Amino acid sequence: MSRSLVAGLLALSLVACHGAEGKDLPGDSGAATASSSSAAASSTSMTLGSGTSVAATIQDGISSRTNRVGQHVNAVTSSDVVDADGHTVIPGGSAIVLTITRLGPAKNSGQADGAIALEATSVTVNGTSYDLSASVGAVPHTLKGEGITKSVVGNVAVGTAVGALVGQVIGKNQKSTIIGGAVGAVAGGARAATIADRDVIVTPGAPITLTLTQSLTISAK
Repeated sequence: MSRSLVAGLLALSLVACHGAEGKDLPGDSGAATASSSSAAASSTSMTLGSGTSVAATIQDGISSRTNRVGQHVNAVTSSDVVDADGHTVIPGGSAIVLTITRLGPAKNSGQADGAIALEATSVTVNGTSYDLSASVGAVPHTLKGEGITKSVVGNVAVGTAVGALVGQVIGKNQKSTIIGGAVGAVAGGARAATIADRDVIVTPGAPITLTLTQSLTISAK
């Protein structure tokens, strides 16, 4: 074989090798695609773990006189809730639905407080509602006397009647009857005040803290 022919073959071999180096190996393309798909899948959702705290504000007023166990009230998140990587999962101002699980007035002057408890049942993020399992901490509230009710009127009426009867029996005259009735009315009013209910009142804007009892996964958009 001539030297010129050998040199030509070597040149062709070098060109072919150089072209092959510029191309991806058959397996490389599939691996890159799989990696991209995995990254895309992980970015389609975000998760808050159980135990995550969520600050919120109650939007509706609650009263033990007018509300009942099982009713829903509304709240909104007070600030962004972020995951472990710092991504915002629940934006501030997101709507939360709460369910009343306990509610009752203080029954008498000897009872220090009434009863109120709430649970969170759903949260709306970017227009999508998600089931939410979260307990609600202490709910700020006040106690308010019910005022003049049938039971109060009844106690005063009974006290007045009994006092008048006692005054009539003891004094045996109209003046004693009137005085006895007045004393009985005061006694009846005092009794009514002792047993009168004091309603639990929650005003709109009351701050609460939710604690997730199950993890929450939100679709990323």
